Amino acid sequence: MQSFIQPFNVLLPLLYGTALLFYVFYLSSGSSKIGSLGQKILGISLLIHLGYFIARSNLEYFPITNSFDSLSMVAASIALIYFIIERSTGEGKTGAFFISISFAFQAVASMFHVDTIQIHELLANPVFGVHVFLTLTGISALAISGIYGLMYWMLARQIKSHNLGIIYNGMPPLDQLETMGRLSSVLGLVSLGLGLLMGHFYAYKMLNTFFPADMKIIINDVAWLIYLIGWIIVKLKNYNGIRMSKLSFWGFIGFAAAIMAANFISTSFHQFN
Repeated sequence: MQSFIQPFNVLLPLLYGTALLFYVFYLSSGSSKIGSLGQKILGISLLIHLGYFIARSNLEYFPITNSFDSLSMVAASIALIYFIIERSTGEGKTGAFFISISFAFQAVASMFHVDTIQIHELLANPVFGVHVFLTLTGISALAISGIYGLMYWMLARQIKSHNLGIIYNGMPPLDQLETMGRLSSVLGLVSLGLGLLMGHFYAYKMLNTFFPADMKIIINDVAWLIYLIGWIIVKLKNYNGIRMSKLSFWGFIGFAAAIMAANFISTSFHQFN
């Protein structure tokens, strides 16, 4: 199946790039027909990306063997989360922002693709593979939620200053942005929570304990728990509008900082690169 990798490496950036062009035209023109075509091409891109991961795995291991494979997985995760949000809300005018990220990440991953790979034993375990996929997808969704918060914040300031430029003309209404951000945060919390839970099951299988003394795991768990508590408080207090947008943005910045701090810790039992 590895013989299919190179065609996928060429096709994926082309597909994401084409979807991006349609979303850019949709943002500038407002044509629902163009937007619909962009969504269809994005759906095809995700299916082709799935085919790439199947070929890359050779049906024997999880297909993240180096940092560029990880970048490709993040590109697919961002595209998938955005696709779900657009299908759920019927709003595609923010697609240009997120698909541009997927396109850039996949272009770099394809450009620096590594044919010679070393397979760590962890990659052959399906539980570990599900853990990694759900974790990356959850972090991607929380990042998208933070970006929606920033979009809301910028658009609200633009409206308040009566400086209604290109951002105002192209963006969906404020309440729609808030809805999309909330949906993304829910998807992120659920996916990341399940990913971390799968990680604990794997730790139990390997080390006979659900909670190993690993600072990387502890930081990730605490960061997710704090994010979850913050989300519950937002729901109970019924925060919305500009306050909600700031919490979404700065909440993810704090979460990302914690994740980065955890990744600097090298003494982790599941480090394999």
